[in-house]
Amino acid sequence: MSQDLLAQGQDKTVLFLGRVVTATKAEDLPLAYVYNPKAGRGALSDNFGMVEMYVFPGDSLVFTYVGYQKKYYIIPKNTDQVHRAIISLSEESKMLSEVKVFPHSTEDEFKQAFLNMRLRDEKQRGILANNLEQSKLNVFALQAGMGASSNFRNFSDQMVSAQANKTFYASPILSLTNPFAWINFIQSIKNGDLKKKEWKKAYEFLPKENISRQQFLRETNANK
Repeated sequence: MSQDLLAQGQDKTVLFLGRVVTATKAEDLPLAYVYNPKAGRGALSDNFGMVEMYVFPGDSLVFTYVGYQKKYYIIPKNTDQVHRAIISLSEESKMLSEVKVFPHSTEDEFKQAFLNMRLRDEKQRGILANNLEQSKLNVFALQAGMGASSNFRNFSDQMVSAQANKTFYASPILSLTNPFAWINFIQSIKNGDLKKKEWKKAYEFLPKENISRQQFLRETNANK
């Protein structure tokens, strides 16, 4: 018999057989730690939560398990040589402080990595920016189709500009991309309209929108 047991006098030793379980579902807690502070000894429960150790009546046992509250159990003074008990442990809830995890050591390093980051649609963005360049939009606008009235007004404006700027170079895009302007221009040359001032009256008789080419020519000849 050890000196610890002899120091407790003539009290008889007791075999403690305990089972450590959860307080909610009574599930076994394997490898729970049982400690006897008075004797300075401890033991671990097996895979079924069972633990056995020799104690003295009146000893206070401490049961601990990770994630569960600590529990104390006192061996009764009047007990048999074998003492059995079921020890239920309650779960321990702790509020942990917020932890932020960053892949970069400093904020400046994160900002630099963010600025250097390439988007998955970077190629598509480049194509979009190239297509939306202002100079190209201007060309698209000149090449866009217009109605009969808009074409006629565009042709008249070109004629006014041509008369006022005879000595200046005119961009061929204005006429080459407008088929109705070509038709009206050739027809007006044949009719000698460039020598007359009656073409100014055309603003008062604009053709309707969305009409066919043949109807446009008929209405133009009818108004002469």
